[in-house]
Amino acid sequence: MALLIDANIIIRYLVGDHAEFLAKSTGLFEQVERGDAEIIILDSVVMEAFFVLTKFYQLPKVEVIDDLKIILAFTGVINDDKFQLIETLNLVLYKNIDFVDALLCVKSKVYGLDLFSFDDRLNKRCL
Repeated sequence: MALLIDANIIIRYLVGDHAEFLAKSTGLFEQVERGDAEIIILDSVVMEAFFVLTKFYQLPKVEVIDDLKIILAFTGVINDDKFQLIETLNLVLYKNIDFVDALLCVKSKVYGLDLFSFDDRLNKRCL
């Protein structure tokens, strides 16, 4: 059975500031990377992990995005939208827009929907 994970699992794995939680999260992610365990990571969890790592821990955005994309690419991450999340992170990095706006851009393209926003800057960046 797949596990639905919380942002703190990702954060402990990437930051390593709590020995017990680091060991547990590392064990899980090693299994997930090999495909021996399956997890689902919600878009809101990716967003929270990104926010906490860049704002609270003040880690470089590029480093956090690279780490999150690596995790999402693990064999055992079984999200239907994992490639959408990776593309969202790419937009955050390369178009310098916030996570939710990037997610809106990606989802509107994937589902063939027009984006409706009062944010003209967002509308232009999603083209």
